[in-house]
Amino acid sequence: MIYDITGEDLYNALHDATERLRAEKYVRVLAHYDGDGVSSSIILLRMLERLDIKYHLSYIKNLDNEGFRVLYEEEANVLNIIVDAGSSQIPAIAGHTNFIVLDHHFYNKTETSGININARDYGINGTREACGATMAYMFALVMDEKNRDLFPFFMSGVMADKQDIGGLSGINRKLFDEYNTYQTHHTLNMEGNLLDAITYSIDPFFTGLTGHPDAVKEFLGKIKIDPERNVIDLTTDENKILANTLALKMLENGVGSDAIKYLEGDVLYFDDIGFSSKELNSIIDGNARIGMQSLPVQYFLGDNSVSAEMIGNAKIFKTKLIDYIYRAKSDLKEEKYLRYFYAPESEMAGPISGAIALYAVKPDKPVIGFNVGTDDIKISSRGSRQAVSKGLNLSEVMKAACAAAGGSGGGHDIAAGGVIPRGKEKQFLDTAGEVIKSQIKIT
Repeated sequence: MIYDITGEDLYNALHDATERLRAEKYVRVLAHYDGDGVSSSIILLRMLERLDIKYHLSYIKNLDNEGFRVLYEEEANVLNIIVDAGSSQIPAIAGHTNFIVLDHHFYNKTETSGININARDYGINGTREACGATMAYMFALVMDEKNRDLFPFFMSGVMADKQDIGGLSGINRKLFDEYNTYQTHHTLNMEGNLLDAITYSIDPFFTGLTGHPDAVKEFLGKIKIDPERNVIDLTTDENKILANTLALKMLENGVGSDAIKYLEGDVLYFDDIGFSSKELNSIIDGNARIGMQSLPVQYFLGDNSVSAEMIGNAKIFKTKLIDYIYRAKSDLKEEKYLRYFYAPESEMAGPISGAIALYAVKPDKPVIGFNVGTDDIKISSRGSRQAVSKGLNLSEVMKAACAAAGGSGGGHDIAAGGVIPRGKEKQFLDTAGEVIKSQIKIT
């Protein structure tokens, strides 16, 4: 039961929020626009439909206080459920009380008459042990244990936030152990026939193989494995040979142990929705990253007409991202305490910086990506667990550096974002370097 997993304090907070929701006939859901946020929104909307509560879904793309305030006040007169964001934005809506926040990010505590449920306030590590979908799933379970069947979307959010790397932990693990009813296979963290699986692989990313089908064919030929074989059909010996050879390929690029850990994993087969956990994550996250968040939401709410477009978008995203990763890596600027690049397209700095930080460079210092817009610059930063273990906290880095450049930022210790005015990159980088220097010693 969910009470045994959450403990009394978190359960009571979630229960109070569900009771607040039950009285409503119409609510608005505000979800962060990434894969975790979209997975969270599917959980919440499916729950709302079962309660016969009408809803309007909007996506949060601007996390600075003013942008968030404007979005919130579009429908401030109704109950807003804010998921995978919101705790840091409470000062922007301080005059309002009509909201439920389900969040897991670092934030500075602010008094509020609204409901703010953040995993970190209950001793849960919001970087490793709970994501937005975790919070949404627990909320749905407290509402009704019958919502346990929304488990696939909880897992999709966990994977989108990379909280499955090295195995689940904390409350994610407890939810998995209690509510997973699906068959689990420990296999390579890819899907489909081997030629496509490696060619389009982003998590993990294989420099020199990903995006290069001819190189993949040559690579597989050397170890005598048919490129048309499906990943799930490999024998134990073939799986071991391929995994070891790919691991060596990754080590040649100087990646850290986290990247190697992500080479294999537990893949679930969600027979009731027709996708594996890896495929579901690729579809939801891929559509989210190219601004098509609504397609997987439509599909998983019952609109089968968008299936082909939704699946095609995931492949489009992968193709674009692979090209952008190689371009960004070749243009990566190296400084003493950080690396940075300019993303070639809006909203792509996050996935690019994540892939580069994990799979393309040494894990000694963070990678920062700039998205240059018409009025401002959105920034995404990614670090490694190794750097975090030595003191790196990108949430603090982004808060300080963005503020010094006239903007705002925050997030996790291992991944954070922000926004600054155009032309203020130097001020940002100078402050970011000083903060990182104070956190970890880089030789």
